[in-house]
Amino acid sequence: MNASMRWACAFVAVLTAGCSREKPAAPHSEPPAHVESPRKEADLATVKLSAEAVKRLGIETVVVKLDSAAATRSLGGEVTVPEGRMLTVTAPVAGTVSAMSAQPGSRVARGTRLLVLAPLSSSERDQSIEARRGVDASEADADAARRRVQRLESLLKEGAASVRSVEEARAQLQVSEAARNAARERLGAMQQGPVGPEGQLTITAPFDGVVQSVSVASGQTVAGSAPLLQIAQVNTLWVRVPVFAGDADAIDPSQPASVTRLGTSNPPLLARRVVAPLKGDPTAASVEFVYEVPAGGATLRPGERVMAELPLRTTQQALVVPAASLLYDIHGDTWVYEDLGGNAYARRRVQVARHAGDRAVIARGLSAGVKVVTAGAAELFGTEFGAGH
Repeated sequence: MNASMRWACAFVAVLTAGCSREKPAAPHSEPPAHVESPRKEADLATVKLSAEAVKRLGIETVVVKLDSAAATRSLGGEVTVPEGRMLTVTAPVAGTVSAMSAQPGSRVARGTRLLVLAPLSSSERDQSIEARRGVDASEADADAARRRVQRLESLLKEGAASVRSVEEARAQLQVSEAARNAARERLGAMQQGPVGPEGQLTITAPFDGVVQSVSVASGQTVAGSAPLLQIAQVNTLWVRVPVFAGDADAIDPSQPASVTRLGTSNPPLLARRVVAPLKGDPTAASVEFVYEVPAGGATLRPGERVMAELPLRTTQQALVVPAASLLYDIHGDTWVYEDLGGNAYARRRVQVARHAGDRAVIARGLSAGVKVVTAGAAELFGTEFGAGH
């Protein structure tokens, strides 16, 4: 073996020995995050109460079951002011508008001053002045009649006057005092009424409502019966829902509808069917169903589009729970509390398919046979998150 081959074999042996050595272990690195005592989400949403707390909160439960629920149809509707609750305030007389305090969109209570109208006619403008003049004149007549009675009574004692003259003077005094009292009452009623000291008229709100529009400005002169502003009474609102004429007989008028605002997950509002003028649209081949939203729907606005679930006469088998058992968080998620037994209650997320009157049809999240809390569900929700602590 020559020298070059010996050097090559030696190099290979050294290289093989170096590769056979073990590599040093990498240093141990800690994870970026560590959760101590992890718990399942179901455990975090469980509330355990004492027997006394259950009684104090008045908790009641029902069994979730498959039951027949009215089928519904979702249609778009429009919020409107009920018939007869949109009032146009007009000018009682021709005059000049001043002290305008009503603003479009502002809420006003009954009796709130909206504006002041100074009449152009002198007879209207000088009513209070004439009333004060009548009071002064009647008081002067009553004083003169009283002094005349006093003089005649003195003369009667001296024998210089007759009894008849004294009686006539007393009768005249009674007439003068009656006229004075009537003038005072007339002036008091005028001061308490809409007429001011200079004859101006104060226009007030006829009922609680919202100012929808204002047709005049301060300093403007208007004619008698001219429209001044428009007020809508919105403590209750109507929802008008157009329904295809061929489907009108399928709607159950005895059951309430569920109204929901578009683009929100707020709880639906129950609206009952009301008697309203019969209307239809021949172009769309539709008839109009009208439902009334109670005072709780004050957040709705006239002209707003909403989604309405109308109950049908047909029914379907579905998993139902009372609507009172549903809870909504700030994100719009829907929850119920399941009774686990032993005064323990677990909060479960559910998905509501639709509402059928005062019941909700559950799409997922519950199974038949479990118990859910109805009365006391809101109190459990507050207990879990420490409301009132």
